[in-house]
Amino acid sequence: MSFLKSRRRFLQAAAGASVLAPMSLPGLTRMAHAGTTGQAKTKVVFFVVPDGFATDSFTGGHNQGLWFPEVKDGNSTDSTNFTLNEVSQELAAYKDKSLYLQGIILGGGNAGHGGWAEVLRDRNKSQSSIDVLLGQVMPGTDPSQRSIFAGPHATDSVNWYVSWDGQNKRTPQGNPKLMFENIFGTNYSGAQAAPASSNNGTHLFDPINQDIQTLRSKLSGRERQKLDTHLDSMEQVVDDIHSSIPITAECEPVTPADNPIMSPDFRNQVQASHHQVVATSLSCGISRVATVQVGRSADQIVIKEASLYANPHDLAHRYKSEQEWKACRKWYARQAKLFLDELARHADPDVPSDSLLDHTLVVITSEMSDGAPEHQYNQPMLLVGGASGLLNSGNGSGRYFNIEQYGDRNHWKAGKQVDQQRIWATIAQAMGTSVPYGGDTSVVPNIFTNIT
Repeated sequence: MSFLKSRRRFLQAAAGASVLAPMSLPGLTRMAHAGTTGQAKTKVVFFVVPDGFATDSFTGGHNQGLWFPEVKDGNSTDSTNFTLNEVSQELAAYKDKSLYLQGIILGGGNAGHGGWAEVLRDRNKSQSSIDVLLGQVMPGTDPSQRSIFAGPHATDSVNWYVSWDGQNKRTPQGNPKLMFENIFGTNYSGAQAAPASSNNGTHLFDPINQDIQTLRSKLSGRERQKLDTHLDSMEQVVDDIHSSIPITAECEPVTPADNPIMSPDFRNQVQASHHQVVATSLSCGISRVATVQVGRSADQIVIKEASLYANPHDLAHRYKSEQEWKACRKWYARQAKLFLDELARHADPDVPSDSLLDHTLVVITSEMSDGAPEHQYNQPMLLVGGASGLLNSGNGSGRYFNIEQYGDRNHWKAGKQVDQQRIWATIAQAMGTSVPYGGDTSVVPNIFTNIT
């Protein structure tokens, strides 16, 4: 994506000068774009935190931790009568828009910190992640922003990133100011105009076509494929530029502060800036899909509200005090709440009388369930937001739904569990598409109002 962005800046200038002609890659078709229409268009955001949500207790009690709600009506597996737990209580302001799922397993349930490579993907880790798949069929006004990927405090040298385009790991933008400039440009001053769209029918590579063919004839099969991929990428960027349409939504982008992006002293500020840029991009209609990866698995950036010296990974492993463990887990849940606050304060681009949150589905999860045993059964999964009325969240009461009854396999400790890729298949179908995943992709019923 960084390659495409750097090329996009160059090609944007060329397009503005009417140097480039519009072009399409073989097999691609023009997609409908979002604009201010008065008709709701659902947005989807994946909010991924590291090292679990403490689903087990500090002393190791299985499923006796701080996340899953406590049901008040006996042994009900589907209830609107529940109280939130110590960590999920951080999201109490949005309880009425929430659906807490339980009974989900990621991979084999024991991938440890390796879960980052599959948390948003298929069990075989061979296909694109769900955010990329949705971005392909849910475009906004700028096709180059099909799936925004923000990575507050995630972009260190380890590169454990949760979003994938096929077999290619995507790199998130760790600097919110640079992400803003990539999306809105360096001198944003209002709605963007569509670029020039013709140059007498000439093709981008016409002036150097003979040179390209000569070069291709001298390359081996593998190297020739690399060249073709490179050229196709440039063509795709140009096509995206010419497919962009002006922003018609009433939105007010604000350039975020340029704080040190990996400093514990500015962790809250950098996180908040990422929230702001992602929410603004959605509220302007530029994109309808985004992922916010908070830190990374085995997070190393100190959270000062939890501990002045110990990193969050050590706290998740319960190497320090119980109070530090709780404070750390609560901090991540609080960031999710603050992101929901940011969505709630923006107007929807298509239905300005509604908030952005009214037409957004936010999926809050982690690459593991609990940080100490590093397991992935009984995965924390919260679906929250108005979602244009599609989310079955208890008719304004909030809802807890244990989906073990729909499990496709058994875990030796957790019992019957639903493969996490089926949640992605279910969300995809609710959004009008499907996933190309192998294995069981049957939907889980009664999560969305348009899927039975």
